[in-house]
Order: sequence, then C-alpha cells, then structure tokens
Amino acid sequence: MTGAGVVHNRRPPRLNHKKSRAGCQRCKARRVKCDEVKPACGGCSRHQVPCVYLKHEVSKTASAEDSLSPHAISQDQPQPKLPINQVLTPPTNNDPITSDDILDLPESRQRRLLELRLWHNYVTVCATPFHAAAPKTVLIEIWNNHLPHIAMRHDNLLYTIYSFSATRLLRDSPDDIELINAQRVYLSLALREQRKAVIQFYTQAEEADSLCFTSIMMTMNAFGSLQERNRNPYKPPIDMLRLGIGACAVYEEALKGARKFPSSKIVTFIENQPFFVSIPRMFDEEHRGPFLGILGPKNAQGVYEDSELWNPEVREAYECTLSYIGTMYTAVLDGETLHQMCTRIAAFALYVPKKFVDMVEELRPRALVMLAHFFSIATKGSAHWWVGQTPMREVQGLRRIVPQEWQRHMRWPLVMSGLEPV
Repeated sequence: MTGAGVVHNRRPPRLNHKKSRAGCQRCKARRVKCDEVKPACGGCSRHQVPCVYLKHEVSKTASAEDSLSPHAISQDQPQPKLPINQVLTPPTNNDPITSDDILDLPESRQRRLLELRLWHNYVTVCATPFHAAAPKTVLIEIWNNHLPHIAMRHDNLLYTIYSFSATRLLRDSPDDIELINAQRVYLSLALREQRKAVIQFYTQAEEADSLCFTSIMMTMNAFGSLQERNRNPYKPPIDMLRLGIGACAVYEEALKGARKFPSSKIVTFIENQPFFVSIPRMFDEEHRGPFLGILGPKNAQGVYEDSELWNPEVREAYECTLSYIGTMYTAVLDGETLHQMCTRIAAFALYVPKKFVDMVEELRPRALVMLAHFFSIATKGSAHWWVGQTPMREVQGLRRIVPQEWQRHMRWPLVMSGLEPV
C-alpha cells in the first residue's frame, strides 16, 4: 500500500521545450518532444516501435480546468466548505498529465479492458496485505468491501484506485506504456475529481468518506511511485511531501463533517487503529528523546546553541518532525504490526509540518538528516509492495547530499537501513 530494481531508462530527464499538444502516446509517456510526423513520428521510427496518436481535446480540457478554478466560481453557486486551493497539489513523481497535456479517454473496448484489469488487480492484489495484517476484521471489511463500493459512486476515489493499481502493476512491467499512461492519466483525473468533490462537499457521510480515503490513498500512491524515480543526481522527494500537505488539508476538514454521521466508514476506520487514536499526543516532547542530538545542545538558559533554532517556526517544525519520527521508532521497538507501521509511513506526508518540507527543499542539512531518519525507520515496512526498497534508496541518496560536517548524524539511519554494520 518488494519492488523491482530501478529502471533508469524509463524516466528520462525533462527537456526544455514547449509541450507537444498533439504528440504520440509514447513520446508523451517518455516526456520528450514529439515531431508529430504521421503515421510514425521520428522518435518511434528511430526506435522501431509502434507509433500511436490519441485524440486530444486540449481546448475543452483547459476550459474544464478553468471552470474548476476558485476564481471561476459564480457568486450564485454554493461556496465550497473546504480550502480548494489546498487540493491543487503539485505533481507527484509519477507526473500526472498537466491541463494542456491530458489524454482524452473516450469510451472504448480498450479502455474497458484496461479499467477491468486495474480494478481486478486492486481487489485481488493491492488490498491483499490487509487480509492477514489488519488487527481487526472491521478494517478488512472497510478496505475490501466498503471502500470499493464508495469508489463506484465517487470518481475521485475510483480514479485514485486505478492509478494506485497501475503503480503496483508497473512493479512487474516497468516498461509497459499503457500502464505508464494509466498511472499518470488516472492520477490527473483523480486530482480533478477531488477538486470537484471539495467544491460540492456538503458534509454528507459518503462524500466525506470518499474525500478522506482518496487523500489517504493518494499519499500511498505518491510513496509507491518513488520506487523507480531517477535518483542521479539525487533530489529529495519534495513533490510527495507537498502532496501530503494538500491531502491533509482536505482530509482533516472532511473528517470534521464525517464525525457527524454514525455510518461514516472513515470514522470507523480511524477509531480502530492505534495510530489515529494516538494523534493528539503524537507531537509531545517525550517522543523526540532518542534523537535530541540532531537538535544539538542547549545553554544554561535552556536555549539551543545553534542559531538556526532561534527562529520559533523553524524550531517547532524540527521538533514536531522529530516527535513523529520518535513515535515511529517506538512502534518498531514495541513490535507493532506491519499494517500499522505502514499506516505511520503513509501518514508522515500528511502530518509533517509545511515549514519542514520547505527546509528540505532548501537542502538544510538538519532537515535532510531528519528525513534520512524517517526513511531508515520506514525500511521496516518494506514487505508492503508500495513501500518496497524505496526507503533504503532514499537514505542512500540523502547520504550523498548531506554535507560532510553532518555525516556523523547519518550513521544511525545507515545502520537502521542495513546499509552499514552495527
């Protein structure tokens, strides 16, 4: 919610060129400029592969996107109860199609077969880990019965399931162009439908459930999509972390509405998991005890000696993040189930402070070291396919960019990840 090795030639670097609005399917998937020559473009001819052009309706798509903009909402329309600007999350590492680049999905036998394949894979494979690992049968019922039924009536969750399922199938078929496109297209559609659902949200139980479960599954999908990303040169997974911030804003607001309804499945879901029950005390000072060395010493007045921590916002972001990491480490020591550990891994992007993500993007050494600590503990969830070998590879990448004077703080994550002996 164990992956194949890194496929370096699947995700070539983005080139500096204007996007091709009518390019072929393969060039779109490879994110390269298509010369749009028909019946076969230059790239496909050069690689001696089939060249397929799909129908585009760019102007129609752009119009639809504009209609969902908060600035385009008529004064006569009901105003959204959620912060829709928070739903406009940035692209994740599986690169959803942008508004001027989205593929049209006409009804066809090929689409029906693709969606049947994705749905079958979800119900038979993606949810399988929860059959044996879930601590209570109510969770099994939600993941394998209620959630699919909700998805049949709410496209934001349905399209997220399709994208998530494609991410899983790509583990075994990393060069499958149809799956690469499906992963990106359905994520784009899920983001659009999530935004629509926010605008139309009136605190009905099932609408709240669909918003919350979509937010959770999007964070899982974003983490799972890190598996084959290009790490040379290494850059921290900022997109995954920022998607979590936007998803959390929707999740928390929708949850307030869901709590009004006894029939809400998301409320039942969180009330039967230790992680969610412990959230009110998750950021207490006691949890960061094992990792206080990263913050450094305090003077006689109890003030951190490092001037970076004199800024209250910066200090709070670091302390909250360390507390979260501390709860994960305690869970490992307590022998928490694999299912619950993976819940903590997925929720990191939901609950990490935005300021911390900003500092990771700025490549501040202390933030990078903390991120390495998170990923090193996340290696304990590698038995779940969507976690896989991603945490270990992220620790390896962070090791390369952490400055020399901070390398001593990388010793613990490297040992925890099994990259160095004890």
